[in-house]
Amino acid sequence: MYQKKIKENNEKKVFHYIYQKRDNLSIADISSDLNISFPTVKTIINKFLKESIIKEDLKIGFGAGRKAQYYSLENNFIYSIGVSVHLKELKIVLGNERGELLKEVIIKDEFLKGNLIERIDEILEEFLSEIDNVVKSKLVGIGISVPGIVDEENNIIELTSSIRVNLDKVKSLSEKYGRKILIDNEANLCAISEKFLGIGKEFSNFAILNINETLNMSNFTEEDEYGEFSFKASRVNHMVINFQGILCECGNKGCWGEYVSDISLLKRVKKIEPNISKLKDIFKSENLANREVQNILEEYIGYISIGIKNIIFMYNPEKIIISGGIFHYKDSYREILLDKVYNKNIFFKGKETIKFSNLGGKGIYLGAAMLPLIDELF
Repeated sequence: MYQKKIKENNEKKVFHYIYQKRDNLSIADISSDLNISFPTVKTIINKFLKESIIKEDLKIGFGAGRKAQYYSLENNFIYSIGVSVHLKELKIVLGNERGELLKEVIIKDEFLKGNLIERIDEILEEFLSEIDNVVKSKLVGIGISVPGIVDEENNIIELTSSIRVNLDKVKSLSEKYGRKILIDNEANLCAISEKFLGIGKEFSNFAILNINETLNMSNFTEEDEYGEFSFKASRVNHMVINFQGILCECGNKGCWGEYVSDISLLKRVKKIEPNISKLKDIFKSENLANREVQNILEEYIGYISIGIKNIIFMYNPEKIIISGGIFHYKDSYREILLDKVYNKNIFFKGKETIKFSNLGGKGIYLGAAMLPLIDELF
């Protein structure tokens, strides 16, 4: 489990406030909202100005009196790289402190192999060679997302039940490039992007359910506005929903991931419509009009609802945020899913518990890019 405690000092508190508000900031407002003296805030603001973390905006005021000076977060004062590893592709991005992506490259190949870190090394080397030296000088680190589990206690990355990579390889990569390299499960990184860039800003506790070519979930917990936060991935993809069901690669039958991943849905639809090769093709009007495809989708949504019910019973989360490739088509299934989850329910909370990410399919690689920034800035 990743845990981060924001340093208990005024400088970190002021920065956290500025990062969240970003624009139209005055020393008086910061001082009042944080209950820190005006002179202390002014000293911190001057330091941030010298370090080009913030910038002065136009003064605001009326008449001949003294105008108030306002500040905002500077653009591109810090950068990081995010690497998002999937079964048949790898995405590498360059992002700034606001989560804005300035460079993106997608490479198609089989990546979930024992030589994963070596492949990332090759791709990183080429990616970095194309980045301006000024940007490189402000590059604080590299975040890597993987669909498996990062087990620091046993010093391994478990990509699948049968493929494991030694974490020492990541440490060697960090030494080579002279920057911190942080690696984590993709659901954890979805939690990071949701908390700092998405609808998770509104909540102190939530579960992020990422439905992609693999299925995973993370629980995000924030203790207080300036305290520690943590996120922890769970292996809900191996939660059994049908003990006589499909055989999973883990050796058990009926694992949830075998029923609700993008890959599982595509496999079933391709038996009816062989020309369908991508998730988006399923949701084309002509395919949705096919009764057999409709039946598959309805059953698919039913399997998602079974797992979500179990999550609510087990964790009782403040919110469940659904993200991943299926996000793009939520209008096709939102109400059906909610009805299936809450039909004859005995939950204390209602349909407002379930939310849908506004980050589209970007959550994983945005989170990978944001992880080194959050680790550095907070």
